[in-house]
Amino acid sequence: MRDLDSYPRVYLQTGDCFLGVQPTLVNTVLGSCVAVTMHSPARGGIGAICHAFLPDSASYHNQSKDPQVCRFVDTALENMLSSFMRLRISPEDLVVKVFGGASCLLRGDSCNLFEIGSLNVNAVHKRLAEYGLRAARTACGGRQGRRLKFLTHTGDVWVKLLHSYNEGK
Repeated sequence: MRDLDSYPRVYLQTGDCFLGVQPTLVNTVLGSCVAVTMHSPARGGIGAICHAFLPDSASYHNQSKDPQVCRFVDTALENMLSSFMRLRISPEDLVVKVFGGASCLLRGDSCNLFEIGSLNVNAVHKRLAEYGLRAARTACGGRQGRRLKFLTHTGDVWVKLLHSYNEGK
């Protein structure tokens, strides 16, 4: 692993997006949430990441504009892609990666919670397809959370699986 200590660091909270025009190391932790990274190798290494925790904003009924647009997969991807378009970077110039969407993070064998992890992952792939994009790499699903590090100017992503509550049963 490169010397990651030399880069400015950002911790990405749930429901946030980050666009890095300067080299930055972005850290986040995922459970049922999903992180999508987008990187433009051709344009000086600009990269973006979101940490969405709900699949679709249509199910959220709020009359006012949502101040946390990246809480939803659909609006997070729309926000990220529009940011790249403003920088004159087209979607076909992006390398996209998808992470997270774990299920059954709670103690015990009964875990439903409407399977939000798989709903989030499915929403990502559906929305990417609508933009004509495919993920170059995915690490999704399972029963464990993930710690993620994303280097914006290279597009490199490091993923560490976290211990499952159900381990050792």
